[in-house]
Amino acid sequence: MIDSLLTADAALRAWIVTHHAPWLDGVLWLLSVLGVSGAIWLAIAAVLASWVPRLRAPAWQVVLAVILAQGVVDWGIKPLIARPRPFIADTTSRVVGYRPPTHSFPSGHSASSFAAATVLAFALTRRRAAIIWALATTVAFSRIYIGVHYPLDVVVGALVGVLLGVLVTGGRAWYIRGSSVASHLVPR
Repeated sequence: MIDSLLTADAALRAWIVTHHAPWLDGVLWLLSVLGVSGAIWLAIAAVLASWVPRLRAPAWQVVLAVILAQGVVDWGIKPLIARPRPFIADTTSRVVGYRPPTHSFPSGHSASSFAAATVLAFALTRRRAAIIWALATTVAFSRIYIGVHYPLDVVVGALVGVLLGVLVTGGRAWYIRGSSVASHLVPR
């Protein structure tokens, strides 16, 4: 059963990387680069904390969720599973940009993106949360598209991220009561 799942996973990745639009290569590569170590999510958290005072606490939760996601994936799961990257398993496979030296399973980009998106989804309106979910999904998909992950890596990374986002938030957004930074945190 696992062999057929991994075979289907490799076939889907192969189909995705061979059906690409050259104009999209640069866009998805850039999103992938911005996703390194959750940089895009840390930048979004910094902007939110600076411009929307009520979102300072959720911004810190984003930072914590991204750090946890990176730690759990990069120092926990990846070394334990040690799945080779697609371009190692198939040396003829197409890669846009760099070839990461780490293991493939699960995707750290997906984990940090979905951890941050989960935190932000609790704090933002549904419309804005939908934009955040779309960004997280696009960053995750970019990892398959540029040829450095299998679809299963991305799906499991996203699930890990959602779980960590819920863990960090306790399932709800937190805000700072009043205008003082020293005020107490209260649930929404």
